Amino acid sequence: MKDYPFVKLAIFFILGIIAEKFFQFESLCYLIIALVSLPLFILIRIFAYKNIFKFTNAIISSVLFFFAGSFIANQNVNKINSPLSNYYKEKNSKLFAEVLDVELERSFEIVFTVRVDSIILDNKKFILTDKLICKFRGDTLQRRNLYNEINPGNKIFLTGSYQKGREKRNLGEFDYNNYLNSKGITGLFISYDSDSIKIITHSKDLFKSGILSLRKIIDKLLHKLHNAQTAGLLRGLILADRSEIDYETKNDFINSGVVHILAVSGLHVGYVMIIFVFVFGRFNIYTRAVLTIIGLVVFMFLTGVPPSVFRATLMSIIIIIAFLSNRSTNIINSISIAAVIILLFNPYEIYNPGFQLSFSAVLAIGILYPNFQRAISKLKIKNKFLEYVALFFAVSLSAQIGTLPFTLAYFSKLSLVALFANLIVIPVVGLIIGNAFITIVIGMISTGIGIYFGAANNLLSSLMIEFIRIAGNFNFSFLYIHQYSLYDSVIFYSVLGLLLFSLKRIQKYYLKIIITSIAFIIIFMYSTFDDKKLLQDNELNVLMIDVGQGDSFLIKFPNGKTALIDAGEATPFLDNGDRIIIPLLDYLGIEKIDYGFISHLDLDHYGGFVSLIYNNRIKEIYRPLPDSSSKSIRLEKFLKANKIKTNTYSKSSFNVGNTKLYILSDPYDFAYKKFSSNDKSGVIKIVFGKTSFLFVGDCEHPAEYYLATRFGKVLDSDVLKVGHHGSPTGSSEAFLNLVSPKISLISAGIKNKFNHPAESVLNSLRKIDSKIYRTDFSGAVLLQSDGKKIEHNNWNNK
Repeated sequence: MKDYPFVKLAIFFILGIIAEKFFQFESLCYLIIALVSLPLFILIRIFAYKNIFKFTNAIISSVLFFFAGSFIANQNVNKINSPLSNYYKEKNSKLFAEVLDVELERSFEIVFTVRVDSIILDNKKFILTDKLICKFRGDTLQRRNLYNEINPGNKIFLTGSYQKGREKRNLGEFDYNNYLNSKGITGLFISYDSDSIKIITHSKDLFKSGILSLRKIIDKLLHKLHNAQTAGLLRGLILADRSEIDYETKNDFINSGVVHILAVSGLHVGYVMIIFVFVFGRFNIYTRAVLTIIGLVVFMFLTGVPPSVFRATLMSIIIIIAFLSNRSTNIINSISIAAVIILLFNPYEIYNPGFQLSFSAVLAIGILYPNFQRAISKLKIKNKFLEYVALFFAVSLSAQIGTLPFTLAYFSKLSLVALFANLIVIPVVGLIIGNAFITIVIGMISTGIGIYFGAANNLLSSLMIEFIRIAGNFNFSFLYIHQYSLYDSVIFYSVLGLLLFSLKRIQKYYLKIIITSIAFIIIFMYSTFDDKKLLQDNELNVLMIDVGQGDSFLIKFPNGKTALIDAGEATPFLDNGDRIIIPLLDYLGIEKIDYGFISHLDLDHYGGFVSLIYNNRIKEIYRPLPDSSSKSIRLEKFLKANKIKTNTYSKSSFNVGNTKLYILSDPYDFAYKKFSSNDKSGVIKIVFGKTSFLFVGDCEHPAEYYLATRFGKVLDSDVLKVGHHGSPTGSSEAFLNLVSPKISLISAGIKNKFNHPAESVLNSLRKIDSKIYRTDFSGAVLLQSDGKKIEHNNWNNK
């Protein structure tokens, strides 16, 4: 550590930030530490011997940096502690604010960040300085060119809905609200009518507006000179906006282990620096250095200054300055300085996945790569090309080892083809970025010539994306790693550190191999200690997933088979299959659903199945009898194209191990044919031992009467999935008395526009003493049956 003087201080600074999250020190504590440390430091400096001074100086400096990190985090916590946090969702809200930043245009929405002057929620006025993300969605965006009207610095008035970011409401779900808070953002303000915004003053922030205008010009050129796929990729690689990269492509990048290239980071900054050095090659060394630094800073602002780009830019500038001044520098000290500077501005970047992945990759390269480099040099490879390939592998392997815990925590996948894929993809990305800069410059002069360079990038990017698609879709491309936690990460990095320490002191190769093998065994064994098995074996597990205003129920049968009854909605803004259910399945270690049940063809019930089927997570589907409606035709084509085994609902039953599943729907019954789509919902009863569960989709009064006359006492169940989210058009008292559920499950969105569940339905359930669980109040709800009794598992407190 003596070669890296700033690393120790950076480590204590970061530990202080993390400690503040758990201990939350009082302000007086910081004052006492400062008043004690400074005089102590002076006294020791005057009276102590040199060696004692060095030792005590190190201790005091470490303590000061620890509490400096804690103090900075403490001050930022106070900024986020806003009265708006007490509101989850409020319609008809009013907002006066100043525009801070505007994001690049998207197909379905315009997004910008504001600083609040005042906001009215629930008829209460708050005067604040909070930051909010504003989103305008809908067809009116085409009528009004809001994207070109609004600029940083504008004072605006808006009407719409305020809401917090979505919190963790399901197992394995990403906590978006916590992520926003880490960015200093309190919540969201959403409107579906562009007329609801009025620009009060057109004053601009000249610097931010200038950067935005340049981003718009580049973005417009990218789309003008390239096809949609390439333009979307280049928008991500150059402007750090991945909104136009489709879901399938992102998933292929994850599977093949190259998703890091979609996050603008040191790799991209490195390519940009090479381009600038080449372009300014005719100037003298000092002019070239200054112009390169200016170019890097401009690129940093063009990307929106994400931590990874700031870190890479700062490190590049340090290296350039060190080179000019003939001073040595090292990657470990440089990255430590960059980390502390970033965290001084926003200490909660430490919890940002981009920060974690970026810094862990560079640290790993700085620490691990020299060891691989020495090992490769000892091999004395005569072929220079093969030596370069081996060194490239070493860099890639170092980065992947360093980022492995974060990759597993966020993506739950371990790519087995990553080393090979990166060997091809990283050089191709360099060519694409370089050619993109040439295309942009030439396109500004001549569109006719620029389009030819754009065509070259179209070819390169399409070949690269196809290669990534193939590499990521082999049966052996990746492994699912479930429930990777902070504890697992600590084990990984601790063992890795001890391994590096030991290998430096051991000369014999066979001992190195033995110790390395032992290290991997320890990591594997101890990383499973904190894994939670929430879905119990040999029991019937029923999980009501919180998919907002929709339905989705995950069933795990006693024999290990699984079913999914509905999958929530999928919109351009939130795909429940992609964002909620797949992470849930990954967290629970479920690779494929055995039985998928689409109750009926309302989007809030079947929409999420699309991404599940795309990702090969469903074995077979049960759905309503096909008809001539456009929705039914599209569904049949989709299922056929994806070669999914399908079944239609019909009055029948089958066993899943020692559990009986009854389908109480008869689409061939004359009375049934007259029903609405809701009343044609597939009705399912599951019986395990003496316990039973009844799922009725969106059935309303006509279907309830039909079920009562056809099945009578068969409907009696311990648990009822209340029909149509608790709408007053269903759940008649007669039907509820017939079912007589001890427990009632209601899936509904928080403060949804339909006002589900209705108070009349809740009162009817209370009359029969049914215990009510609601997703809008509780998030996901887990019930477990051993065949004799049903228990509620409060998973969120575990």
